[in-house]
Amino acid sequence: MDSQTKVMGVILAGGQSRRMDYQDKGLQIFRGQSLISYSFNALRPVVSELIINANQNLDTYQKFGVPVISDLTQNFSGALAGILAAMNYTNADLLLIIPCDAPFITSAQLQHLLAEHKSGGADITVARTGEQIHSVFLVVKTSLQASLETYLAADNHKVQLWLEQHHTNYVDFGADVKGFENINTLNELNAIL
Repeated sequence: MDSQTKVMGVILAGGQSRRMDYQDKGLQIFRGQSLISYSFNALRPVVSELIINANQNLDTYQKFGVPVISDLTQNFSGALAGILAAMNYTNADLLLIIPCDAPFITSAQLQHLLAEHKSGGADITVARTGEQIHSVFLVVKTSLQASLETYLAADNHKVQLWLEQHHTNYVDFGADVKGFENINTLNELNAIL
């Protein structure tokens, strides 16, 4: 893989936020900023172009000044639907994907994940910390679009099962767990404020 490989960053903010009482997770305020702001600020320096995948509050997300794309379906089909929408949108070779609810992720961690992908030769590279797999912190080749379309068309939505169908490399960040912690509920959000 050469230096001309195009990489697009994708922030997944397309969920229903059921565990957050249906309040748009990316727009929840954490320490004075929306949750997605932290993901945006960590990813922005690592990629040449960036998009947000969202299915609601599109006007608010557009204030970040990058394209906002929605899933190809309207039923909040999960992370893989957001990844497929990004694949459908871009002409980049790779997607560097992170969720909107990880306020502690750093640019250095994302750069390391991308570098490991470029040197590893896998189709997909995923972050893990010890035994814990962080399946929405990943680098994926956009050439897997047809595979993902087929998988979702069969009403499959589990990210890990799709990853297992491909040459996937898991990069162990060891004790560096904090960056991959995400906030799923209002209680979690309030607990760490």
